[in-house]
Amino acid sequence: MAENKDCSTGWCGPAPFANTPPIGLAPELQKQEDVLPDWTQIASDLPEDAYATADALWWSRKLGAPQALGADLAPLLAGEDDARAVQRALARAWDWWPADRAPRYWKSGGASREAALLHVPLPENGIHLGLAKVAAPETVFNLRCAEAEIALRIGRDVSAEQAAALDEAGALALVDGVAVAIEWVDVRWRDGLEAPALALLADGQCHGGLALGDWLPASVLSGRDWSQQRCAVTVNGGEAQWFTGTHSLGDPAWLLRDWLKHVAREYGSVPAGTVVTTGTWCGCMPLNAGDGFEVEFEGLGRLGWQF
Repeated sequence: MAENKDCSTGWCGPAPFANTPPIGLAPELQKQEDVLPDWTQIASDLPEDAYATADALWWSRKLGAPQALGADLAPLLAGEDDARAVQRALARAWDWWPADRAPRYWKSGGASREAALLHVPLPENGIHLGLAKVAAPETVFNLRCAEAEIALRIGRDVSAEQAAALDEAGALALVDGVAVAIEWVDVRWRDGLEAPALALLADGQCHGGLALGDWLPASVLSGRDWSQQRCAVTVNGGEAQWFTGTHSLGDPAWLLRDWLKHVAREYGSVPAGTVVTTGTWCGCMPLNAGDGFEVEFEGLGRLGWQF
């Protein structure tokens, strides 16, 4: 355990029930194969202080319901590196992407060009491809919120050295595909979106799933005035809500250089075919069970998700 930690904001010691089944778990579930992963074996880079956070999120996913407050566990994370180590540990435990390569799907974004950008890998079993309307999620932890986004795909391998040398034009030249996307927002903490920032990052930055529409060639980006880009969102076939030029960065491709450098630093390279979804145009729209969410970007396509 780390020494001299400031414990004024919450519990600051090994979780009292870390590495054990949650209280009240049915006895038939308390079998050896249902016991927590051995983090020392599958995630040697996970700090010991972060085990309890990984434990809580593992059990939430195992049982399909939030098992802890993010506010109780965030004080055990020393910083962003610890939160990302929790992400990687869960990825290995649940086999979210092959261990021998970088994650293929990412989310990226920020509140403005002046704010720090966040880049987060996405579980590949939660990606929906080639569907006009995605079926309702089987497990919802807290939220059915949806965001209308644009996804970009990288057309060739990028080494760490190449990524470090990129300028904005060079990063844009690597894109070979553009697609309409919908991100489903959900949180596996009992305090939902009110959980501290580090707890949300450890949980994959509020990611539930991602739907991708048909891929268009990168040429559709040429000369596109994003300040005039129109996006229509409808719920249950009702009146469309229109959003024009509302991306927080002004241009969804603006984050490419920073994102590529991050992935290459973390994983050594960015493989061809890697996809990043670039942030919402419509805010985070709350939905109810049974709602249908549809989005259309003029000139780029449309997509739907049944919630």
